[in-house]
Amino acid sequence: MTHRFAALAGIAAALGLGACAQTALPKADAARLEGRIVALSQFGANEDGGVDRVAYSDADIAGRAWVMGEMEALGLTDIRIDAGGNIIGRRSGTDAGAKPIMFGSHIDSVLGGGNYDGPAGVLTALEAVELLNEAGAETRSPLDLIVFANEEGGLFGSLALTGKLSPRALSIVSDSGYTIEDGTKRIGGDLSRMAEDVIVRGDLKGFVELHIEQGAFLEEEDIDI
Repeated sequence: MTHRFAALAGIAAALGLGACAQTALPKADAARLEGRIVALSQFGANEDGGVDRVAYSDADIAGRAWVMGEMEALGLTDIRIDAGGNIIGRRSGTDAGAKPIMFGSHIDSVLGGGNYDGPAGVLTALEAVELLNEAGAETRSPLDLIVFANEEGGLFGSLALTGKLSPRALSIVSDSGYTIEDGTKRIGGDLSRMAEDVIVRGDLKGFVELHIEQGAFLEEEDIDI
């Protein structure tokens, strides 16, 4: 068994897939994934080939709506915007009492940002859901796909989700010109309800985020993950 297959089998086991499913895990469709990357990159596209999709901007709102449409098309249920402005959608598991596995990232960017930092984690999560759908694979645990709000501006969506967002942060002005409180309302959240959506230790079975490498170590060492 290769290291790659062993890793995939381990992921399948963590998701609660049966032995048969582990031996026939589908491969990602590179063209489909690239198509989604290109589609999302149109929201806030700049002349340099990157994006200016800063949190709470019109481009961010449009990109979020597009992602929610993709989630709906893949059959995710209970698609919602939580108090912190995070987008969450669920793929049901076979065990209604099992703790969910959350996976995803963010789509907002810094000014002059790229098309992969954040979006890679969201769009590969969409691809993973589509692969499971195509394979007719069920997982024991529910799968919660999340798009965090304003991660590039200061991790505000994830701080809200974990109940660690300070009241003093609400008046901080983001790059889009909106305060964190007003910007969150603009994308459908409401930080006055933050306590209703807080996730604490033990609520999730696990959290997975695929992200671009922030350095060149894996490439330089020829490490296959």
